[in-house]
Amino acid sequence: MNETADAAENLSEDLVGPVIRAGDLADAVIDAVAEDNPHSEVTVVDRGDYVRIHTERECRLTKTSLEKHLGRDFDLALLEAEMPAFKGRMRSKWDEMVWFYSN
Repeated sequence: MNETADAAENLSEDLVGPVIRAGDLADAVIDAVAEDNPHSEVTVVDRGDYVRIHTERECRLTKTSLEKHLGRDFDLALLEAEMPAFKGRMRSKWDEMVWFYSN
């Protein structure tokens, strides 16, 4: 996992994923994204009150892995309330969110 505060200005156009308010949920999302995208490098940019979580071209987050890392049940639809922004396009289902690159 690549973590750097200076990387935000240099993020590749192909990187996609959520921007989450900092805290326990963001930490769980980081771990879940790493688990759900095993063949992608996860880039995390910590901005203090929020974190940018990105992978290249597609970033997948499943309800199963998020609940595992959060340690409790979680309605994935509620993630949007903690996600003030995201990079790329997004599609969601009750059990999965996917951010993807589309030109």
